[in-house]
Amino acid sequence: MPSSSDLFSRPLALLLVAFSLGCGGSVGASSEEKAATDPAPKPAPRPEQRPPATGDQAIVNHLEEYFRTTDDVRRRELVSELESLPGFDRNRLGEWLHRMDLWPALEPGIHELEIPVGYGHRRHVTLRVPKGYDPRRPWPLILALHPSGGSGDSFLPVVVRLLGDRADQYLIAAPTHYRQTVLDAPPPFTPEHPVMLQVLRQTVHVDSDRVYPVGYSLGGYAAWTLALLHSDLYAGAVSMASSYGLPPDVEGLWRAFAGNLRSLPVLHVWGTQDGLAVPGLEGRPSSVGSMSELNRRLSGEIRRLHLNVLDRPVAGAGHGGATPARAELFEVLEGERPHYPSEVSHVFRHIHQASAYWLEGHRWVGDAWGAGGISVEPQRGENRREAQSRAVLELLGRLEGKVSDRSVTVTSRHLDDLTVWLSGELVDLHQPVTVQVDGQLVHQAPVVADLGVALAQAARTWDFDRLRWAGLRVTGGRVRPVTQGTTFPPLIETP
Repeated sequence: MPSSSDLFSRPLALLLVAFSLGCGGSVGASSEEKAATDPAPKPAPRPEQRPPATGDQAIVNHLEEYFRTTDDVRRRELVSELESLPGFDRNRLGEWLHRMDLWPALEPGIHELEIPVGYGHRRHVTLRVPKGYDPRRPWPLILALHPSGGSGDSFLPVVVRLLGDRADQYLIAAPTHYRQTVLDAPPPFTPEHPVMLQVLRQTVHVDSDRVYPVGYSLGGYAAWTLALLHSDLYAGAVSMASSYGLPPDVEGLWRAFAGNLRSLPVLHVWGTQDGLAVPGLEGRPSSVGSMSELNRRLSGEIRRLHLNVLDRPVAGAGHGGATPARAELFEVLEGERPHYPSEVSHVFRHIHQASAYWLEGHRWVGDAWGAGGISVEPQRGENRREAQSRAVLELLGRLEGKVSDRSVTVTSRHLDDLTVWLSGELVDLHQPVTVQVDGQLVHQAPVVADLGVALAQAARTWDFDRLRWAGLRVTGGRVRPVTQGTTFPPLIETP
């Protein structure tokens, strides 16, 4: 499958023409002005004696201190103090988290970020802050994914033009030269996309229930891939002039990943005359044909597998003219991410992709699909294509979970360390809850919602919308409840 260095070498100008854009310059971020000083020094005023904060403000102040300190002892004290404050209500925790004063008041315009993503690599991200941006409330975020040969700052105006008069309703972040664009992308296997989102959440006030990858050509492949491999981070995705981010020549692969899109809609826009050739597994020559031929095949699979996809062919369009209807674009861009769907099915290649709403994998076990690629050894009675498909499917991890009444059933593959996250949105925590993991009964009792856990996880992820109140950590068949002191692998692992 294509990588950011070798797919779609057509110039970005083709896409810019499709949007009727010129070559506009970017808006620079305003610099801070230095405060003026009086010519003669004056005595320093005495500190203003303010009465202690009460009500909501006292709660918000405690939360701000929790996020600003890294001292575990002080954090535990703050949790205890919070629960004793008058008016504290766990049901309002998300609201109070969003009222914290943690984000700088960035000026509207363009801001440039350099984000380390692991393995010694960094990604340059061009961030557009809209007019009227107020860090005191959360804003939806669009991830603008450029085509091959482009860059974040050149593709960002395309997305602004696409949004039209609603562009200032969104934060827009456009990374440059991202690499993890498809399932079979080459090394280094950085967790660049979740890392960039995490940093953006800390830089601007993001509504984590409204984050949308939007991409064209290579960026369209990346939008598909984010929807498939990190679906629990997004509310929807828009892919233009591309196809599925999965190798088209591996039998059974499209069907294996169908469940990943169960709770996330994708708007798939493609030209019926797009003649661009599509490679196969790991960039090898493929017989699948052109982009439009592959997308006709995908259209049939979308119907057969009941995928959560708005499939929109654009009659007569080639590779440069596949843009969505405005109403359908905003049908996706106004959607919200579900927190705890009762049924999840998630297939993945790398451990940093092992997250599915209320299931999270931490450690891979067994053979892995690494930098060496796929080794194909046909077994008796197999042809080479069948052997290739079997080899790929055997190297994929899986997380599946289903909730029925107060019973939670989880199955996994290639994992021996995972967490089952529980919330009142998923099950009634006051009633006995039965949890089975890979055929083993690991819990059969009520579950205690723990404010310390909720805050520790919010500080770990900066996701203030899907709160995690309780969890069961299952490692090598042994189970223990998650506490506010439970440690988790870092998002960026040292290679």
